[in-house]
Amino acid sequence: MGLRDRAFQRAFATTFVYNILFEDSEVDETYLGLDADSTVLSISGAGCGIAGMMSGRPRRVDAVDINRHHLALTALKCTAAQRMRVYDDFYDLMGRGWSHEPEQHIAALAQHMPPWVARYWKRHAKRFRKGSLYLQGLTARMLGVVRQQAGLGLDWARQVCAMDVDERVTTLHRTLGAIDTPVLRAFMSSPVQLMALGINFQQRDRLVATEQSASMTDYFVEHLTRVMSTDLWNNWFFWYAAAGTFNHTQQDALPPYLRQDRWEKSLNGPTDVRYRHGNLFDVLDEAGPGTWSHYTLCDAVDWMPPAVQRRLFEEIRRTARPGATVLLRSVETEDPVQAVGAEFLHKLPCSAEASLADRSRQYRQVNFYEVHA
Repeated sequence: MGLRDRAFQRAFATTFVYNILFEDSEVDETYLGLDADSTVLSISGAGCGIAGMMSGRPRRVDAVDINRHHLALTALKCTAAQRMRVYDDFYDLMGRGWSHEPEQHIAALAQHMPPWVARYWKRHAKRFRKGSLYLQGLTARMLGVVRQQAGLGLDWARQVCAMDVDERVTTLHRTLGAIDTPVLRAFMSSPVQLMALGINFQQRDRLVATEQSASMTDYFVEHLTRVMSTDLWNNWFFWYAAAGTFNHTQQDALPPYLRQDRWEKSLNGPTDVRYRHGNLFDVLDEAGPGTWSHYTLCDAVDWMPPAVQRRLFEEIRRTARPGATVLLRSVETEDPVQAVGAEFLHKLPCSAEASLADRSRQYRQVNFYEVHA
């Protein structure tokens, strides 16, 4: 990792970037196969995926992240899913992102969270009074600038949903083309905006080359163009980007952990969730053989040079139960496991289905692997 990307990682680790996970957690739920005996090691991101695991009621989840803001948000989402007894209160807080009494709700949840997380939310409960949690954070603010400049919002989102795919794409290009200026291109290519997109300098260079994009602005438009071919009514990533909120009119349009049937399964769940602020390898190094049955690692492998990737895969082999499942997402065209020759990780057939199903359209690959001895 170069000097610029090391600096990027340090800044990313200390900044509140995401308030949602830009990965389709319904895909995870469909293919992970969690049960009461499952133990999971997971990079948290903003926590929607881990909160979604609560309805599967696994025995234990070790959530790890270098970003304390994202890990604290994960803890709040998971604890709310397990402990808030009135669905409307839960949905106001975590689905709409606001509450008339956030301090009261968070104080009740704090007794079930680690002390450092309780202290964090005592300081930051006001995020749920500033219009919405979903307007807070670096990514939300970047998207807010684009929405304001382009005139996007709930009405625009509803109109686009009602169009066929070709009309959607035409409308998208016309709308964003109207604000395509040198100032916007400089804004979208700045280090702050790369952080908002969760893309470091090395990833940016690879993405622009792979997509043959002239700039990150063009990549952003191409990404949204891919989103247009999905079922937009039920695509929460589209609604979040276009309107800064979810489509509250239908449950299937929500991240799974927010749906009432999942909340009912999560409530009073037995899952022991441990929140580990720090490096993934520190958690792996402390673990013995047979610790985890599942690993969900976001796109972390894309951030790693080959030697570190090999170390990660060897640590997975050392700590995994026989037949453990590993989930990796990647913006790369090449299979990262195959690229470093980790022959004990066998890609599962469901990977192709998962890659097509992921509604974020952010990743070229959503790969599931099985650990062989």
